[in-house]
Amino acid sequence: MSENNKINNNNNSNYGNDYTTASRNDLPSLVNPLAEPLPVYYEFYKRLKLFPWWLQYNIGISKEAILKDKIIQLGTMMGLQDRWIHRIIRHAVSEFSKKGLGSDYYGYHNIDHELEAAYLTLLAANGQNKEEEKANNNNKFSVDDIKYLFVASLFHDYDPLKQFDKPHEDAVEWFLRNDDKIKGFIKAVGINIDIVVAIIHRTAYPFRGKIAEHAEKRMEELFTYAGIADHDTKTRKHYQDLGWFLSVSERIAGYALGGFERSMELARTNAHALGWHPSRINEESVKYFSILKEEKEMFERVLCAVPDEYKKNFYDNVAAFKEAWANEIEIRNSIRRGKISLISIVEKTIEHEEVVLEPTVRESLLNIHRELHIPVGIKGEKRFRKSLNRSDTILITLRVVKDDNDKFREIVGYAKGGPLENYNLRRGTHDENWGKKNTAYMEWISIKPGYWGETGGHVLRIEFLKEAKRRGYSYITSYVHRNVIMQRVNKGENIEIVQKYDPDKLDYYRVNVSMMISSPLAEAVAHNKSKTVKSIDMANMEMDKTYPIID
Repeated sequence: MSENNKINNNNNSNYGNDYTTASRNDLPSLVNPLAEPLPVYYEFYKRLKLFPWWLQYNIGISKEAILKDKIIQLGTMMGLQDRWIHRIIRHAVSEFSKKGLGSDYYGYHNIDHELEAAYLTLLAANGQNKEEEKANNNNKFSVDDIKYLFVASLFHDYDPLKQFDKPHEDAVEWFLRNDDKIKGFIKAVGINIDIVVAIIHRTAYPFRGKIAEHAEKRMEELFTYAGIADHDTKTRKHYQDLGWFLSVSERIAGYALGGFERSMELARTNAHALGWHPSRINEESVKYFSILKEEKEMFERVLCAVPDEYKKNFYDNVAAFKEAWANEIEIRNSIRRGKISLISIVEKTIEHEEVVLEPTVRESLLNIHRELHIPVGIKGEKRFRKSLNRSDTILITLRVVKDDNDKFREIVGYAKGGPLENYNLRRGTHDENWGKKNTAYMEWISIKPGYWGETGGHVLRIEFLKEAKRRGYSYITSYVHRNVIMQRVNKGENIEIVQKYDPDKLDYYRVNVSMMISSPLAEAVAHNKSKTVKSIDMANMEMDKTYPIID
């Protein structure tokens, strides 16, 4: 009798814990304005606004649609039914979008990640089956295995009310069990929801310590509910290994399927979700890839089974992160040793109705804007370029000075904004000062890698607040990670959180600039009284050579 025939396929008739009777109200009460019901008029507006995307998706030219088509093509070749794949993906895209995990969500675990995980998992499974055929081995994934891997990969992060961007597997289980359509899709292809959930629990990360203990205990319970006997350790291990296979596949998916630009976008969203300072992105990314060496057996099994182009993508991206980190260290050491200095400059955008922003300044700003993927603000290059011509734009640049004779002063960052009324805020944000013309909105501070962490961001922000106050504004508003806001509050800054956003914690805050007190450091750097910003305790930072970089 095959492993799958041993399993009770009654879709959880023996499931007896409190998840069966839990209601959505039993989950933590969280704030997620992106998932709140819309007024009728706003729903119509959003539909109109999203119509171009839906049109692109339905005619097959959006990023999600292209991935969907690839998944359908590969899945049908591996024995899955194309109509079933199409319907379940459509449901996943719809549900993630409705639950606030669509285009408005600035986080790593969104629908794009689910589709990438599903595609790479199928690629790796298909590649392994081909290798097993060549070697005349009987260790291939069965068609049921493919079904389990596909469903689990597509919904492994389905946690719309999660407290953090990183999903909680218990909550994922609750949502899967309370979605009748998903249960219908699972039942339609004859697999067991308890096994699907067990596989998802194995994707908990990092899989060690209490996290692993909780997941392993839950998986054993689920195997029992699925009808797998306690003594049938072979079958239980088989499904545990499927979960491990998925865990490695979903963690490398985005970095293998795309180039370095896509990888940096993933790294930035992941860093935001974990509350890391931007200066840690490259370093932590190198660590992230290095940890895969602890799972060498499964890592090699997955990566060796994907097409060569994706294998090359992954290793090229790992090397690029390592190189970027080394460049950052070199830049920071130059700053800390006084070889280069950072200064801020308040730029004049328009004077006497004439544009005075220098072409070199404009192009430098555009290059930084293209390079950095901001979570909120002006994302289109055409709109960004147009905003530089507005007379009410506040623009502060961060520049590098190499010596007293350096006239070029390369721009390595900027803070920009203007009247609140010029901006569209995130869904769910309602500012009582809208229309009063007493509030300036500050866009996302953008700084090139390597120059973060050297007080440049702090200086830009303080200089922006000072310039806004000089122009007569009473308040400054913006979006930033909640941890950053609380750090500033704890330092005595007069800040209030106007609207919280969970799970991405990209909150809208307000500063009363009439109560603002500039820090001595910001005053010194902004007025060129001190050209060099130094770190007392990190003056000689070097790359940690002990990291076991994947090679």
